[in-house]
Amino acid sequence: MAAIHYRTLTIETGVWCGNRCSFCYQQAYRALPDYPRLVPGEEIRRRMQWGLSHGYDEVSFTGGEPTIRPDFLDLIRAAREMGYRRVAVTTNGSRLSDPTFFAQAVEAGLTSMGVSIHGPDAATHEGATGRQGSFGRALRAIHHAVATHGTLRPVRLNTFTVVHRGNVGRLLELARVLAGLGVRLLVFQPAILGKSNFREASRVQVGIEEIVEGLRPVILEGMERDFRVKLFNLPPCLFRDVLEGLDLDSYREATFREHDQDAPLQNDPDQETGSVETPACASCDVRSTCPRIHVTLLPQEDLAAHFEESLLSIAAWDHPQVWLSGTDLMRPATLYRVVRKARLNGFEEVLVTTGGTSLWDGRAGWIAMRQGGASRLVLVHHARDPRSSDRMICHAGNDANLLELVGRWRQEAPEGLGLGVLVPVSENEWPFLESEGIRGLEGIEWDLLLRAPWRTEGRPALQVRRIRDFVARARRLPSRPRSVVLHVPWPRRWEAAALPGVAIWTRGRLRFDLAGTVLPTAFVEPRYSVLNWSLPHLGGQVLCSPGDRRVPLRPLLARSIQVQGITRETLFRVRRRDDGPGGPAGP
Repeated sequence: MAAIHYRTLTIETGVWCGNRCSFCYQQAYRALPDYPRLVPGEEIRRRMQWGLSHGYDEVSFTGGEPTIRPDFLDLIRAAREMGYRRVAVTTNGSRLSDPTFFAQAVEAGLTSMGVSIHGPDAATHEGATGRQGSFGRALRAIHHAVATHGTLRPVRLNTFTVVHRGNVGRLLELARVLAGLGVRLLVFQPAILGKSNFREASRVQVGIEEIVEGLRPVILEGMERDFRVKLFNLPPCLFRDVLEGLDLDSYREATFREHDQDAPLQNDPDQETGSVETPACASCDVRSTCPRIHVTLLPQEDLAAHFEESLLSIAAWDHPQVWLSGTDLMRPATLYRVVRKARLNGFEEVLVTTGGTSLWDGRAGWIAMRQGGASRLVLVHHARDPRSSDRMICHAGNDANLLELVGRWRQEAPEGLGLGVLVPVSENEWPFLESEGIRGLEGIEWDLLLRAPWRTEGRPALQVRRIRDFVARARRLPSRPRSVVLHVPWPRRWEAAALPGVAIWTRGRLRFDLAGTVLPTAFVEPRYSVLNWSLPHLGGQVLCSPGDRRVPLRPLLARSIQVQGITRETLFRVRRRDDGPGGPAGP
């Protein structure tokens, strides 16, 4: 373990990249026609100045692919001139494989580089990157960096590998290839699901057990061959028995995402969206720097148990209806289990919501849902909203996801499962509702569900005319919804008194669901999580209940992952072994 911990400012320079990695979380943004590909150079300089003023002495450029920027060398020079002690880049190695360009980067002031490499051979690596020749270029970039060791301008080197289905069984081979080239620090991270990569990444993501099984031999090999393994988005307690083979150096880090405006995302695990603890976290001495378990890697047993406990906490209330949101990460068998639990707990109607992407998506999930006793699948629409801080909602919404699902519904929907489409009462909804994709529901019985507009949009009064006009236009949709339902969970007294007037004003073309519970996701801040695609936000509340009561949010725990916390004594023993007669491992 290093005695000095540095403060690193990571700056995403844009989303553009020559590779097309199946697990990349930025790939959907590249497909949006109006999404900026590169952050302006002046903005990157402003962010570097912010870092210096806040005590950061190292800057790391990441992307996309930073080296394809025309001003890449200029940014390196600017960072060094500003006073940054170290300048690093995370790269696919394509441009830096050119010896001339590599020499120019070192001359400009590049001191460190991390090269992404995802397999021990071209077939495996290029199967992930989708770019022919990318394996050879990555190896040449690594060779150039290794060749600087022992010179006056050494370039610190590490590799980055995303563990996925295509390489999880060949990580030891990869480690041996890299160690043979002279790499002494190998960084591994799991494939993580997000809104922008859900469909592609869900096909290649592997579970925690497979990741541990694939990495343990690599760590053991490193202990024998004098290279280190560093984990990213994985807690070290999973490898407690081989802890001495891990690089546990920690440092203060902040990341400027390419879309950030004023300040970077601070690397604070307690605030990180999607961070799930194990019971051992409470007594662990590396808790302050540990990323925990990412929610998209959580075992199905833990997801099911969390939902079942949440259902038990509200089962005693007189609820005719429950909305199951946040089920996106469940497999069909898990979804069946949770829906069945809701029915056994006495709920007369169970609605399962989706934003168009889930691990149970498709006929197998719909059948499991129906067999468990669900009455309706509800498609939750999020229109494109430039005001949103959620990038996917800001730039695209989830129209494409829902319309693809609608296209399959006619052929694959099981008998007896109803369909609803939930939208706010807003003019922004008409491009979606009047699209050719929604026309595909013509001849199918479906319900148009409306969110109460006076709550979801902060208006103080019920806007009857607005609802009337919306319902009148909805009745003229070519797809012809069977009914239009205004959802008013547990209305206040003045609201309940006004609702008959709404029915009269809309000429009886509206009915009301006046009681229902939205089962919440487990995060206090779910805006950026993949789970918020399916969050209905009925009545502007995550959880609606009689008298506006709120049930305390139960923490989501990875209880089925049996680990022990890491103690100071353990860390001390590891450090003593590292600093023995042979000295610390690695460059």
